[in-house]
Amino acid sequence: MTKKPKKIALVGFGPRGLAALEFLARAVEKSERCVDLDIFDASDTFASGPNFSPTEPDTCLLNLPIRAVDLPDAPQACIDPFGPWVKSIEENEETFVPRSVLGQYFAERFRAVMSVLPADLRVSLHPRRVIAAKGDRDCWTLTTDDKQFGPYDDVLFTLGQPKTEYDDQTETWAAHAKEHGLDFRQAYPGRTLIDAASRWQGRVVAVRGLGLSALDVVRMLTVGLGGEFRNGKYVPSGREPSKIVPFSLDGHAPAPKPVSAEIDERFNPTDAETRSFEVALRSALAGDAGGALDHLCDALMPVTKRILTETGASFDDAEIGAWLATERSNPGQQETRGTVEAIEANLMEAEGACAPSIGFTIGQIWRKWQSQLRSIYDAQLTDPETAKAIIGFDEGLKRYSYGAPVDTLRQLLCLMEAGLVTSFAAEDPDIALSENGWHLQSDEGAVTATVMVDSVLPPPVIEKISEPVIKDLVGEGVIAPIYEGGGVRCVPDGAVINQGGDTVQGLWIVGRLTNGSTIADDSIHDCFGDVTERWAEAVVR
Repeated sequence: MTKKPKKIALVGFGPRGLAALEFLARAVEKSERCVDLDIFDASDTFASGPNFSPTEPDTCLLNLPIRAVDLPDAPQACIDPFGPWVKSIEENEETFVPRSVLGQYFAERFRAVMSVLPADLRVSLHPRRVIAAKGDRDCWTLTTDDKQFGPYDDVLFTLGQPKTEYDDQTETWAAHAKEHGLDFRQAYPGRTLIDAASRWQGRVVAVRGLGLSALDVVRMLTVGLGGEFRNGKYVPSGREPSKIVPFSLDGHAPAPKPVSAEIDERFNPTDAETRSFEVALRSALAGDAGGALDHLCDALMPVTKRILTETGASFDDAEIGAWLATERSNPGQQETRGTVEAIEANLMEAEGACAPSIGFTIGQIWRKWQSQLRSIYDAQLTDPETAKAIIGFDEGLKRYSYGAPVDTLRQLLCLMEAGLVTSFAAEDPDIALSENGWHLQSDEGAVTATVMVDSVLPPPVIEKISEPVIKDLVGEGVIAPIYEGGGVRCVPDGAVINQGGDTVQGLWIVGRLTNGSTIADDSIHDCFGDVTERWAEAVVR
């Protein structure tokens, strides 16, 4: 008797979609289930997604050195792991390669995986954008711009960063730019930004944000336009803007990651310390929001003390406690230095030129515990208020745990020294709109920018998603946030919980849109993590 295939749709096919395909292939191979899988993605970057597109400029770098990119092996080892694969391009494992290189790897990995799929898994690719999803009893239909597909037993959304409504400030600025014919641009796609920037020679460009994306923007507006760094100096191409003015609410760039494996190892927790963290995290998740961060801070204290002692730092226990107390209530407010002074100090810590500070140390320890954090947090349903507290703590520490390459921050200082980038308006400047652009003013000076680049990535607030298929499901109560301002409420295998608190038959979401139900979703390692694997096993079972 011919087995009736289970029909599954996968909507969105970047790295997480690739991981879903790989885990599904393994699950089908271990089962007696026959599966027909339809993959939908309107972009031309199957498996890499827009963030890692092979066509993105080389100026947009990974925030991990090659040695730290640790992905699971592909099915049947059909392609080398990333480290050995990338050696033909770059042998130094300390290098932060362009994101496009990882995108090339994902594209090749996808082709290799497709060649070793089990016979009971049949895959069809549809380069279309899904605009609607409707559930009817035990099946789902999908609508694209020109056609309906289905019925499906299950639909998985892995959309990454779907379209999101502007916040009030961004909406005002976009309207202002349209009214006066000004340039108001998003940071990505990078190639599009560089093409636009080729017309900005001699103009003042403001950059909203000072995070990793802002550092990409600065590189795109300099190196991306033909400039280069030589012997610690910037050599302009002559095509650059006259001035680049980055700004944010606190005026602080992300801290750099340790410059080498040797320095990085100084921040390694011991196995016993990591086990203590795991116990503390489980206790935090089991308790109420008020005590959750007590458990996490109690786990951080002894590791921080040990590492600070071993690295020759001068401190007392009260200082560590005070730093953590501020982090819980006002993340980042411990930093009172100016933009340049803070970057210079962080670089010395990252390069091992001085003993690390309390904040830098805690941030690196937290980075080392990201795998355990995701594994334990994502494996259970958590009280919404407790989840909100822990998510907030993790988000604050991302200025360390998602840190930038040392070279990128060194280059930023070179550009400041050359006068091309200025930090006078970095911390929450007054901004007035005029027909000429955006007038930025601080105690240190003022400038009018005729171009604004928005590098701030919208948070995954499910009520603010404007992608039609998600927006409609939210409006119908099929999708609900875990808490106000959070992502989709899901169970640990990605099954959606609706507004009434019931699991939605056949509807699954994994990735950034589930922030709150899951944690640390922005990491490339999370794409190939436990939630996606649990989905594959559950959907086949």
